[in-house]
Amino acid sequence: MPNDDGLLRIVVVGPHDRVGAVVGDVVIDLNQAFEATLADDLPAERRRALADERLPADLEAFIVAGPPALDDAREAIARATSRPSATLPSGIVAPLDAVRLRPPAVRRPRIACAAGNYARHSLGSAARKGVTESRALAGLVQPADPDGVPTPEELAARTRERGRPRGFWKDFAGPRGPEDDIRRPARAELFDYEGEVAVIVGRAARDVPAGMGADWIWGVTLLNDWSIRGTSQKDSLSFNLSKNFDDDASLGPCIVVGGLDPMDLRVRTHVNGTLRQDYHSGDMIFSHAEYIEYLSRDFTLRPGDVISGGSGPGSATDASKGDPPDTSLYLRKGDVVEVSSDRIGVLRNRIVGA
Repeated sequence: MPNDDGLLRIVVVGPHDRVGAVVGDVVIDLNQAFEATLADDLPAERRRALADERLPADLEAFIVAGPPALDDAREAIARATSRPSATLPSGIVAPLDAVRLRPPAVRRPRIACAAGNYARHSLGSAARKGVTESRALAGLVQPADPDGVPTPEELAARTRERGRPRGFWKDFAGPRGPEDDIRRPARAELFDYEGEVAVIVGRAARDVPAGMGADWIWGVTLLNDWSIRGTSQKDSLSFNLSKNFDDDASLGPCIVVGGLDPMDLRVRTHVNGTLRQDYHSGDMIFSHAEYIEYLSRDFTLRPGDVISGGSGPGSATDASKGDPPDTSLYLRKGDVVEVSSDRIGVLRNRIVGA
């Protein structure tokens, strides 16, 4: 993970899910590193209490602590990296390749996933399903439209004109992160990947004014929206089980904090080393900030909630061609899927199970 851009790369590590920061090829335990910067003449209990208050080891508390905690984190990193590792208390610095990164998520966050938010993805899926069967194109394209199927630019413009972002919620009670196995649901005839850019909400958001949503973004990460295909029901009360099951999403490898623009990232997804997705997040129809504004109407988003911007083109559902469609692009047991972005890192998962 690069570190020459002044950004913090926040990770969660260890059996107790402690907040750390990746710096080069090491991970620094921020809470312990901050405690080590406090004056030696303070009683140990006071140093511990100050560290827990100002730079908590728990991710949700760290997010809630706001900008002052980020300032303390930068100071702790600067002091820890300026000293020889041998002079630091045990446990503050660990080699990155010696730690297991946990999902960078608060306990049971809500995940709001954008849908139909990349025109090329929507058009690819519609080409496979047929225009009349595509919910992403419903109301935007008529079967008897003399102009036919719109271009991506035309579809994006029509979607924005409609002014109603689409999406769904995902349960994340059993969070999955980098290098975690993903259990393919037994009921899934077809199983798909969708590499996405996601943002983390930094503070309670309710009735956020138009044009102000970006102020509620704390950090940026990657998400894989695992999806069961071919079994979705056209019923608003179906529980959306094609998107909700154990291991229905993975998140990571880190949260980049400090100014990374989620609308200016190149995202790639590889399956077994073969490039499947390669797109720019700037092609989103509605931004993450606009989703925050839309969702926060009479509904309070909480610190640590996740807003995922939707999938660009190249998932199996929009890349499969033919009649009947070729199913070879869908995922099978043993497949390794890597979602990556140069400034965030690689979110890698292996498919296991059915």
